[in-house]
Amino acid sequence: MVRTSNRQSVPTRAGYFLRLTPLALVLAAAVSWPAACAAPANAADAKALHYTTPDGVEFVVTDDGLSEIHVGQRTLARGGWSVFNAEGWFKAGSQRVNGGVNGGSGDGDKVLAKSIEVIDERHARVRQTERDIVSTTTYSFDGEDVLISARVENNHQDEPLNVVGFHGLTFHFGRPPTGLMMVQHITYFQAHGVQLCHPGDWSKIGGSYAEDDSIGVGLSPWKTGWNRTLLLWDYADWNLGKRELLPDREPIYFAVAPVPARGARTIDLKMRVSPNRDWKHLLEPYREHFQATFGPVRYKADGRWIATDYLNHSPGAIGPDNPYGFHADARRFDEPEGIRKFCDAAIPVLERDKGQGVILWGLGGENPRGAMYRPDFDVLPPEVEANFPTLVERFHRAGLKVGVCTRPSDMAVQRDWKSDQIIAINADNPGHRDMLLRRFQNMTKRGCTLFYLDSFGSDLEHVKLMKFLREQLGPNILTFCEHQCDAIMPFSGGYSETTFHPPQPGEEPQYDLWSGQQNWEIYQWLAPGAQMASRLMQEVPKNPVWKESPDAFFYRNRVTPLLPVSDFQRADEVGKVQSKHLDAAGVWNR
Repeated sequence: MVRTSNRQSVPTRAGYFLRLTPLALVLAAAVSWPAACAAPANAADAKALHYTTPDGVEFVVTDDGLSEIHVGQRTLARGGWSVFNAEGWFKAGSQRVNGGVNGGSGDGDKVLAKSIEVIDERHARVRQTERDIVSTTTYSFDGEDVLISARVENNHQDEPLNVVGFHGLTFHFGRPPTGLMMVQHITYFQAHGVQLCHPGDWSKIGGSYAEDDSIGVGLSPWKTGWNRTLLLWDYADWNLGKRELLPDREPIYFAVAPVPARGARTIDLKMRVSPNRDWKHLLEPYREHFQATFGPVRYKADGRWIATDYLNHSPGAIGPDNPYGFHADARRFDEPEGIRKFCDAAIPVLERDKGQGVILWGLGGENPRGAMYRPDFDVLPPEVEANFPTLVERFHRAGLKVGVCTRPSDMAVQRDWKSDQIIAINADNPGHRDMLLRRFQNMTKRGCTLFYLDSFGSDLEHVKLMKFLREQLGPNILTFCEHQCDAIMPFSGGYSETTFHPPQPGEEPQYDLWSGQQNWEIYQWLAPGAQMASRLMQEVPKNPVWKESPDAFFYRNRVTPLLPVSDFQRADEVGKVQSKHLDAAGVWNR
């Protein structure tokens, strides 16, 4: 039987019979005895579905959508759930498809018609009509989760609906909530567009969770494929002094998944409400979605430390005696003596302290046309091209890897006769992809198996490019992207930088991983086997109050140290710490 409320019982047809007078009972039996034995009232006749989880959380679905969530006697959320044209949030379309807060008609959230069909005790279907937009949303409950599956129809004759939004619920937490909650004013999105959506540098993780002291709420896109999505926890009041202090939040879900004119598309969202507030529990549906969408890690991580060096100096260093603007001495890769000095200095330290190799920035020196670091990273000055095989041969003979800096998402084109400008590669253009692949293949043929990916990793287009590159390069080529979102971690390792923060009043001293330590913890949980490498950006004060060395911090957090050649005095310490965490092949001990 469908339970229509915990607070009000609705009699079944059989219960109605039991309250009839004897005469009425006889007459009813005489007229229709089979009716007395009929099933309870048709679920489709119910006006609401009430579903209670094993932990006592009650969801209420009406023709307004998901209308209430109760935890005991407390109302956790109230409102509704409906679709709207979200193009105006991102300035990503004509805004002529009428429906919701950004509909071109200015009708606001006006729903012209709505209905509910309660299918059974775990499923209800709500239909809502808003001018050009009609949504048919199925709510399916399982344990602590509800899957909200909205079939969105765009009945505009000519215009697509480029960004679909969903909203309507206000959550009333017991205190200002904490968790993984993205929030920003609408004007920010209007200024920067859909690139702020996941996967990207602003929304690095596609799932979300919020919690107070007794309940947690997890949200996850579901079966959205490689489309941008965004989960916000909007402030109930944006006035200064109120926004962060209020316990109320209003979730908004965006999907950059165009619905064509006179077409339809289904967009899903999964919600978990649980007294178990552990972030892994609340984000568990997102991990399932993530792994089904982006898959496992496709590269073989190597946790051993990596040497780094920066060869290019500046355009001002270019001159008759230094035509490519290199740093002096061992960084003059345009001279055989520079290559020899570099190998003599770096290889013995890497061998002794069990490093895996070196990544070189500015291999071609400074290009007078600008655009550092160059996207055409495989184009080397003739002298460097002639000398480079010597370095590779010596490193490989010592069992060490060689790597270079790249810039995979860009290409350089002429701005004027003396300078270049950078434009983005189109990840969906086969010619662009092939051009990029040739650059990597040119460097792998020269013996490079490590690559730093400059200005890369912060957009869905970068994830597409990295997936393509990984499929072509295979698992043994290691890459480290400067910016990360969770979606790129199955295809490439990440690059970060770290600073040391001395103790402040009331605070502990700490190291700060710029990629975010919580983000890195979540990346590893979503994509087991992912890799992060980091460089220390400053010299730690002698005898700091915080006794942990930077390399102990790195290995404790499963981060590969990047050690500049100029900081090789740390190499002995790095090697000793590394031996406690890795085997000889660079695999992490459990």
